Amino acid sequence: MMFPKALNAAAVGLALGLAASAACAELPVDTLGVATLPPADPYRLYLSDMVISHFVDGKLLIIDGKTFKVQGHVALGLAGHATLSPDRSEILVATAYFTKLNRGERFAELNVYDAITLKLKAEISVPSKHSQSMPYRGAVRSSADGRFVFMQNATPASSVTVVDRTAGKFASEVPTPGCWMIYPAQSNPNRFSTLCGDGTMLTVTLDGDGKAASRKKSRKFFDADDDALFVSAEQNGDNYSFLSFKGNVQNVNVGGEEAVPGEPWPLVTAADVKAGWRPGGYQPLTIQQKSNRLYVGMHPKGKEGTHKDAAKEIWAFDLASKKRIGRVPGHHSTVVSVTQGDAPRLYGLSTEKGTLAMFDAGQKLRHMKTEGPFAEFGTQLDPQ
Repeated sequence: MMFPKALNAAAVGLALGLAASAACAELPVDTLGVATLPPADPYRLYLSDMVISHFVDGKLLIIDGKTFKVQGHVALGLAGHATLSPDRSEILVATAYFTKLNRGERFAELNVYDAITLKLKAEISVPSKHSQSMPYRGAVRSSADGRFVFMQNATPASSVTVVDRTAGKFASEVPTPGCWMIYPAQSNPNRFSTLCGDGTMLTVTLDGDGKAASRKKSRKFFDADDDALFVSAEQNGDNYSFLSFKGNVQNVNVGGEEAVPGEPWPLVTAADVKAGWRPGGYQPLTIQQKSNRLYVGMHPKGKEGTHKDAAKEIWAFDLASKKRIGRVPGHHSTVVSVTQGDAPRLYGLSTEKGTLAMFDAGQKLRHMKTEGPFAEFGTQLDPQ
């Protein structure tokens, strides 16, 4: 039997419940949707994360380089590689999948995403030869006019898949035996070069259908046994700046039918060599074109096999004088990347820690902040 006080409490509860229901009924219906990215500025960052712990599901993180807020991400699949179209309106992903996630039939694609909405725009099937390796800048590249996309293959024989982005189809496969990574020419959209283990560069010129019309090798300009080159290079027009394991800068012009190497110059002095200072990391070199400054991650006590070591310091160089003009703590960076234009920022990514360090790359190199972790195994960082 219910007592009067209990009856009163029940009545009050019922009244409150009815009132709440009525209030809820008056609320407007939520409109569901998918947010889009804000307009890009020079500080937007694209971080390729291989995600070792769930290797079949890599990702490209899109990060606001001013606030370090993650704005979105794009799936990279199994050891996928990403780049931006020349006008920065599309994200191009070269990747492979298996029908049963980690086994079964393997198939490869070029996936094209809108860089603002992150919606998938196109899936272009290609021969299943895409190299499943750590993300590097030269693993997938666009031609200067955006028509062709070049994808690095490894079966393990090396070759380059050419995709006609305009037609939306596979165009050709170009064998590149003994050569690795892709360096497109700016002045000729039908031309790319690749770095070869015999110390040369192979330049391939395509015909109008995207098939190889000519192949020419440069003279030998480095010794891979004595002082190999990092494959991650900085592009300025037809010129690419490479960095050697011992700290020499090597420029190569790829505009013509045959690549033309320049004379190398050293980053390190005799005292630096004695202390064992060497460059290291996955993307150890970056250049700010307007200020004509080069930044490089360096570590002391270097020797054979330390070329992937994180930076103890980041050094700044004036390219006109080829003189060092600054050095700051490296914050364990294995990847460095600088924004272009005014008020540049230099970013250092630690592959080990997953953190991002930001530096003022203006008149004087200065650390601003370090945050994270953002990535589990990041080896490539590109600014907008």
